[in-house]
Amino acid sequence: MKVRSNTVVAWAIAAAALAVSLEAQTAGYSKPTQGPAATPSAAGIRLEFGGNLLEITKETLDRFAKGLADEEEARKVVAAATPKPAPRMTKTEYDTCQQNLMTTPEYMQLAQEYAGSVSGHPKDATEAREAAEEMLTKLGALVEKACGPDPSRANEKLDTANRLREAETKAAQSNGFTLRQYVVLKERVTPLCLSDPVPPDPAGLRRKGQGSAFFVFTPAEVAALRPRCEAFVKLLYPDDN
Repeated sequence: MKVRSNTVVAWAIAAAALAVSLEAQTAGYSKPTQGPAATPSAAGIRLEFGGNLLEITKETLDRFAKGLADEEEARKVVAAATPKPAPRMTKTEYDTCQQNLMTTPEYMQLAQEYAGSVSGHPKDATEAREAAEEMLTKLGALVEKACGPDPSRANEKLDTANRLREAETKAAQSNGFTLRQYVVLKERVTPLCLSDPVPPDPAGLRRKGQGSAFFVFTPAEVAALRPRCEAFVKLLYPDDN
């Protein structure tokens, strides 16, 4: 790699590689609004439990509650480890700040150091690359200190999504569920607990979901879940409590 001693070129390369403070997100589940009144009868629809669809029983709900509590604790750890977004200049202010920085003694000294490191004696490709990388690192720190984070990269996020998915998976597996079983329980508990307490008929109970979808529950499932709905709503939507 041939490295030129042109400090303006070095600046242009460096400006594209500055370290920035990234924003974080640890958004929780979105609490759905209650849909229109659902048909209380589930006649003609049979539930076949097994695989991803688990029957809602006291034992299942006990494990599910423990999983939700474990997941919430893990989410708090992720949130605590996420730095707050740093204040940012406007794009115009940031560009002006960089231009002004090029006239400061700190920048001139850094540019002279870099120019001296790549001139006067030959370097192989590895040495040249290392000199350029050192220049970029120092320049990035100088710009960050003087101008703050680059506003053009304001929408970048810390990768918390993977950590939140890992927390959900671990909460499910440590309480005896597959991830899909755990997610399906979340999907089924919500519409029943957020609906009006209509008694089921002998065929079961049906509740409106998203779009044209319906969630169906047996009378035994309704009897197991209804008395615990308040607790599960708090576990599923802790930010609303």
